[in-house]
Amino acid sequence: MQATRPQTELVTVTVVLSDQQGHTQTDDKEIPQGPTKVTELKSELGVPAESALWLISKTEKKKQLGDHETHNVKAGDRYEALVRGGIS
Repeated sequence: MQATRPQTELVTVTVVLSDQQGHTQTDDKEIPQGPTKVTELKSELGVPAESALWLISKTEKKKQLGDHETHNVKAGDRYEALVRGGIS
């Protein structure tokens, strides 16, 4: 008997990266869809581990994704990454 393994489809999502100086960069990324740990999602999106990651809904409502959470990645998802911390 051969084990079946679900194939993971790649979907296109958008990520906006913001640095401490307020500069932003928007990129489209192809990443696997489905349940993904937020720490792994940051890596796939090219977001620094120390940055806060936000999910932006179609109505522009933002929800922060905690590093301990799992997020169900879908085509068309939009994310914003903000550098944590302030002036020391």
